[in-house]
Amino acid sequence: MMDCKIIACETLRDEFESLTGGLEVEFCQGLLHDYPEKLRSTLNERIAATPGERTILLGYGRCSNGTAGLEAGRHRLVLPAVDDCIALLLGSRATYLREFSENPGTYYYTRGWIEYIDDPYQEYLQMVPKYGEEKATRIAHLILEHYTRVALVDTGTYPMEQYEPYVEKVARFYGLPLHNLRGSMRLVEKLLRGPHDREFIVVEPGETLDESRFWALDSEPPAQPTPPAGEADGSGAGAPDPSASPCAGCGLAET
Repeated sequence: MMDCKIIACETLRDEFESLTGGLEVEFCQGLLHDYPEKLRSTLNERIAATPGERTILLGYGRCSNGTAGLEAGRHRLVLPAVDDCIALLLGSRATYLREFSENPGTYYYTRGWIEYIDDPYQEYLQMVPKYGEEKATRIAHLILEHYTRVALVDTGTYPMEQYEPYVEKVARFYGLPLHNLRGSMRLVEKLLRGPHDREFIVVEPGETLDESRFWALDSEPPAQPTPPAGEADGSGAGAPDPSASPCAGCGLAET
């Protein structure tokens, strides 16, 4: 069984730090999501710089193809078979697709997305000194003109009451309703503990993650959610079980 290491987006810091214990973890800048080629380059650098032969658990999805082209090198890569971190924090790709089907015009927030990336409202505030409030407001509303609601995702890992006022301000500015949406740590836990089944993409040593593996996600029904190893039910948000051993599932998917 290979030793495990995590490389994740810093927007997921709360969720991963609540579960990793003493497991080695590296966080990459959330702003890299705006530059998929730079995200890919940064991740490949982090992977190549990791000594030994490790199982590297990636806290990323497809992320605008930013993970397509990742090179495993001497390591083994495991990442959730999802389009982006919204699915990761809702607990499964199936839940994400259902939520998207019912509410396609949702702009999602968590503490990590507020703290580590510039959302459209922060970009609006940065535009005001340059363009003036009237023009900046017009541009800001054009950016979110097709959105129908704002949602704050509760993963049970950060104090919601500290971030609700900011998201309420955003919702008022755009004239959109605000929903508190229950998240789930199930898929994050399963990434750490296994099993690494159809809900994950595994890149074996020497392989490169081909973009076509993400295309396959749309050609078959989403994998049915199963709880992490050793848990009867991993659904729903809430405090993680501190007695569960992180990375117990790292070797479960090995061939």
